Amino acid sequence: MPEPGLGDVHVDAALTDFSVAYFQDPANFAARAFSPTVPVGKQSDKYYVMDKEHTLRTDSQERAPGTEAPTRDYQLSTDSYFCNVKSIAINVSEQIRANADPALDMEEDAARVLADDMKMRIEVDFATAAFATSIWGTDVVGTTDFTKWSNAASTPLEDIATGVETVEAATGRTPNRLLIGAAVWRHLKNHPDVIARISNDTTRIGTQALLAQLVGVDQVLVSKAIRNTADEGATAAYSRILGSNALLAHVDPNAGLRSTTAMKTFVWSGLVGSSDGIRTKRFDIPKEDAFPRVETDASYDFKVTASDLGYFFSAAI
Repeated sequence: MPEPGLGDVHVDAALTDFSVAYFQDPANFAARAFSPTVPVGKQSDKYYVMDKEHTLRTDSQERAPGTEAPTRDYQLSTDSYFCNVKSIAINVSEQIRANADPALDMEEDAARVLADDMKMRIEVDFATAAFATSIWGTDVVGTTDFTKWSNAASTPLEDIATGVETVEAATGRTPNRLLIGAAVWRHLKNHPDVIARISNDTTRIGTQALLAQLVGVDQVLVSKAIRNTADEGATAAYSRILGSNALLAHVDPNAGLRSTTAMKTFVWSGLVGSSDGIRTKRFDIPKEDAFPRVETDASYDFKVTASDLGYFFSAAI
C-alpha cells in the first residue's frame, strides 16, 4: 500500500494572515497637502476679494499741523465656489460575502478600494485645476523658456529664483511651496547644482528639505501618485498623475479673512458623516443583491483664488 501523497495530506487553502493588494502610499498624493482646505456649510457660495490694484497702492502724504489726513478708498469684488460631488460604490453580494475565506473582509476590502479610487480622483482633479498651463500668472516651458532640468547644464535653482522674484514683484508675497512631479524630483535631487551645495562631510544626497532651503520655500512637495488610465479590461497603462511639471506658489495654510493665497480647496461639510469633505457609507440595496453597498462620496472645489501668486514650470524635464 503506497504512502499518502502530498495532495492527500494537505488541501491548499488561502492564508488567513497574508494577502497582496496594490494600494498606494498615502504620501504619494500631494493635492490636499499643497492646497489647504476650507470647510464650507453650503455646496456653493461667494467670497469677497479685495482688489490688488487698491491694496497695493499708497496714497499717504505729508500732513501739516491742523489739517485733515488725506483719504482714500478701496474696492471689493466677489468670486464663488461650487463643490461638485464625486461618488464611487461597490456592491457586496450577501452570498459571496457569506462564502468568502477568512482572509477576506469583503466590506473592508471594498472600502479600501474606494478610498484609493477617490484619492486618485482628487489628485486628477487637482491636476486639471492647477497643474497645467494657462492657469497661473506666469507659465514657462522647458526648452522654450528654460533648459530642461534633466539636462546637467540647466540651472534649476536660478530658474526657481526667477519664479520667486516674479511672484514677489507682482504681489508683494514670497512663494512658500514648490510642488513637483516624481519624475522631476528624480532629476532635481541628483542635479549638479543641488549636489554642489551639499557639504563634503555629509551624505551627498539631495532631499526635499535641502531643496526647500536652497530655493527659499517652506515646503517642497513631491507627488508620486500613479494611475492606470486604461479602461477596465484593456491593457493597463500606468502613468504619474502630475507628470513632468512643477508649480511654485504662495499658499496661506490657514483659512480666514483677508487671506493672501494662490488657491484653496473648498470642502462641503454638509454631507452627513463627512470628514474634510469625504465620507464612506454602507446601506443595503436588496434588488441589486447589495448587502451592503459600500459607497464613498467627496465634495470639493480646487479653486485658484489668486493666479498671480503662482508660477508654473511646464515640461520641466
